[in-house]
Order: sequence, then structure tokens, then C-alpha cells
Amino acid sequence: MQRFIRTIVILMITMRHGLLPAMDCHRGEDYYDRAKSAANQQQRIEWLQRSAAICPNFNAWYMLGRLYSGQGQHDQALYAFTQAGAVATSTQSEALALGRQGEILSQNGQLPRALRTLELAHRFHPAPTPDWLEAALRNARIQSFQNVIAATDIAAIFDAGLYTSKNGRFIVRPTVNLPVHFDFDRAELNSDGKQQVLELGRALSRTKTRQSSLLLIGHTDKRGTRTYNQILSEKRANTVKMELERQFPFLIGQLKATGRGESQLLYDGDDETDHLLNRRVKITLIP
Repeated sequence: MQRFIRTIVILMITMRHGLLPAMDCHRGEDYYDRAKSAANQQQRIEWLQRSAAICPNFNAWYMLGRLYSGQGQHDQALYAFTQAGAVATSTQSEALALGRQGEILSQNGQLPRALRTLELAHRFHPAPTPDWLEAALRNARIQSFQNVIAATDIAAIFDAGLYTSKNGRFIVRPTVNLPVHFDFDRAELNSDGKQQVLELGRALSRTKTRQSSLLLIGHTDKRGTRTYNQILSEKRANTVKMELERQFPFLIGQLKATGRGESQLLYDGDDETDHLLNRRVKITLIP
């Protein structure tokens, strides 16, 4: 009889512990609904904090991030969007969280990290991509082309390693679309281009990347014939390769160069900004 009673007690405890998470998430949903109908932003934040505390969920963290962002509280917003991504239940929601993180990073001046995060978000999000995400990515690309990306920032992207989406569908190698500057219709580096290649070489001098190969892919804008642009893109990639090997001899044998011409345009428009963003050298780390 005592054994039977013990068995019943154990079953009751097990059932109770199994029900508690479900009950907490039911309360969490209730708190989230209250947040949506709250009278002011502070009340919304408080209800959302309660919702996320008892049952971490994407909707509560994402809305918290949006509210914090609207108030200019960037650190709190970035944390909330990071938590939203951690509990995302779909590739689309993961992409939304990454996109919002990228927005905040861009506003904080962390352009290389912002660009990487926004590009992941753009890749993960199913079509159609939200207008705000397209705009954030384009603005980050424009800003990056106005600056020389420092070696420490490039190295941080490479050191981060592979990024795998939560559902395992996407596995993305460390990649940087560097603003390697060439004059129009030329394959020679200008002064900014030479400085950017120097920063790339310094990044690759780090011990962690010395055992890896690097693929350099040249891209052009769409002006000119396909054949001409293909040749030009190959020349530009080889220019970067030779300059890296000249300044950093340890890279000899680790670099591969190729071109894609105009076949992989970032933008299909005809203004000068579109052409500028399409002229690039993509660097991918291959372990």
C-alpha cells in the first residue's frame, strides 16, 4: 500500500512539473496581450518584461526591443533583439531579430558587424524581404563603402566562424564584402583600395586564420558587355591577390582569385550608388 501511495505521489509531482511550464507560458501569453492594450509605453514594457521572465518568447522580446529602440535605449534594445533571436521558432523570426540587431549596430557605428548581421537576416528571410530590412542593409553598405574597414573588424568576422540558422537550413561561412576601391573601368587599386587591402592582410596575419584558405571573388557593375565585365572582375580579384601576396608573403598558396562579372549584382538599378555597391571584392574564409 505504501509503495502504491509513493507511486501516486511521484506521478502527481511529475504531472505538476510537466504542467507548470505550460501554465507559465499561458500566463506569459496573457501578459503579452495586456502589453498590447496597455495605456502607455512604460506599462507595455513592464508587462512584456513579465511575459519574457516567466516564459521566454519571441513576441515579447521582439516588442521589447522595438519599444527600447524607439526610446533610444540601444543597449537594452540590442539585448532584447538578441534574446528574441535565441528563442525564435522559425527562420523568418530569426531573420527579423537579426535584422533589428543589425539596425542597432549600424546606429552605434559598428558597421562591419552590422553589415554581417544584416546580410544574414536578408539571406534567411523568405521573400518578400521587409522594406525596413532592405533599407537598413543598403544604408549599411553605403556607409561601409565610405570607410576603410579596420583589420580588427575584419578579423572579428572571420574569428566568429560559421553561422548556422536555428533550423539548420543555412550554414554561412565567414564572408566580407570589402569596399576595395578601383577607379571606374580600371583594375588598379586606388589609394583607398590599397589601404583596404593592407587592413585585410593585417587581419589575415592573425594566428587563427593562418590555417585557412581565402577565396577572392571580383564583381563589377552592369555597365559594359558581360564578357568584358567578366574579364575585368577577374583582373580585380587577381590585383587584390597579388597585392596581398606582395605585402604578406605567408599568404602565398592560400589565396584563390576568381571573378563573377555582373552575374551577381547586389542592386539592379542604374544610379551611381547602385554601380558603386556592385563593384566589390568578396572575401570568403575556407577552413
